Amino acid sequence: MQSDYLLEKNPGYISFTIYGRYNADKFESYGKMLADTCRKEKINKVLVNALELKGTDLSVLERYFIGEKIFDILPTIKMAVVWPEQHITNFAETVARNRGGFVKVVGNIENARKWLMEKS
Repeated sequence: MQSDYLLEKNPGYISFTIYGRYNADKFESYGKMLADTCRKEKINKVLVNALELKGTDLSVLERYFIGEKIFDILPTIKMAVVWPEQHITNFAETVARNRGGFVKVVGNIENARKWLMEKS
């Protein structure tokens, strides 16, 4: 099973919920789709919910790739990522932030939404 998603516009941010199994190729295409959606809707905040995603215990190289692509594709977007807590290492977040990205990885939706909606 590959991944699938649900995209919703909320007041002040785009919500992107992803299901299925992690797939690096899909993640890059999802990033491009999110960038297009943010541009079209004139919104610069995204909440990514990956709690239902399988295969989230990624290698260091995969985490590096994600962090690099987040910044390459979404350099001006504030992004809160909800990732299964047992698989959070913050390495992808660090890679994106080192390039100038504004990303936070957390283990629950409430904390993600709170951080996302804080004034920057």
